[in-house]
Amino acid sequence: MASIVKRTTSLGVRYDVRFRVSGKQRKRSFRRRGDADAYRRTVEGDELSGVVVDPRAGSMTFADYVGTWLATRLVRGRPLTPATIGGYRGLLRRHIIDDLGPVQIRAITPATVREWHAGVSERAGADQAAKAYRLLRAVLATAEADDLIRANPCRIRGGGQERAPERPMVPTSLVLDLAEAMPDRFRALVLLAGFGGLRTGECLGLRRVDLDLLHATVRVVEQAQEVAGHGRITLEPKSDAGKRTVALPSPVVAALDAHLAAFTGPRPTDPVFTSPSGTPLRRATLSKHWQSAVRATGAPDGLHLHDLRHHAATIVARMPGVSTKELMARIGHASPRAALIYQHATAERDQAIAAFLGEQMAGAERAPRAPVVPIGSSGCAMDVPSSPA
Repeated sequence: MASIVKRTTSLGVRYDVRFRVSGKQRKRSFRRRGDADAYRRTVEGDELSGVVVDPRAGSMTFADYVGTWLATRLVRGRPLTPATIGGYRGLLRRHIIDDLGPVQIRAITPATVREWHAGVSERAGADQAAKAYRLLRAVLATAEADDLIRANPCRIRGGGQERAPERPMVPTSLVLDLAEAMPDRFRALVLLAGFGGLRTGECLGLRRVDLDLLHATVRVVEQAQEVAGHGRITLEPKSDAGKRTVALPSPVVAALDAHLAAFTGPRPTDPVFTSPSGTPLRRATLSKHWQSAVRATGAPDGLHLHDLRHHAATIVARMPGVSTKELMARIGHASPRAALIYQHATAERDQAIAAFLGEQMAGAERAPRAPVVPIGSSGCAMDVPSSPA
């Protein structure tokens, strides 16, 4: 429980309210006894509800706190990757620091967050606001866990949900056309994305040792990213589910076999996909050739290489009897959310098929049936055969 200690200083009498937070002694001084009594009652009430916070700790600004947060943040026991830190710094710079950086974290209220969120939504759009909100909520959740604030002020229902439109579903024939339109050096990568479901970074991170063409599999253990200030880096997938072995269809195996012979070095650790100079393939180089292939094939504007992963997952989801767990394992997701999205797309396609079948049934020509005529007085009826011509 809290206590009050009266003491005399060179500035006069002071009343110290003393209490403990996480086993450490804390105090706050007041000039008047009444103010000290009121604060003691507040602290004791907070002790009973388990929300005691250090009155000084929350005085640091959000900008100061988030710098420490980035340096010490752990996800599943691992520090943030340089790519993730770079992404977070971008969100902070564009949408958060100017508005909330100078504010003491204990002064960030739900009203402050709502006003900030509305401003970001207006100037940058709902998707950027959702991304920035999720980051702010995570930072302040840690501040709450550290007993620096009483409760997380991020309480906007659905504030972190992105509502981006579903990516386009391309037909299998277009995926094959896109592969043919790419230079020989990059053709196998397109097939691997379109039918193996690998992310672009996972394709770029592959080494010769990760391909087992004898057993028609590819092992995903690394991904390649490009981070400002770091250049090209390779790191493990974000989740354990991202580490996986994917079985490949025989045409993709044949394309990879030809690719290894023509474009990949002989050592086990040599990158599978390289630039014409033999260095690991960069996203910028790949993107340039991809855009050319999109134009050459008449593919939809804005089609991304990553959309081929969507094609691969949706095709698998259409396979009769495939389970959500099997789809999750193949695309490397730890939760069923993404798998259910692909299966939802499949269900919509199934409805379209049912509608088509109904149209066929309605338009079918049927042989004429003889009329039914009553006979006798009992009201019974029977089919009367048609007279032979």
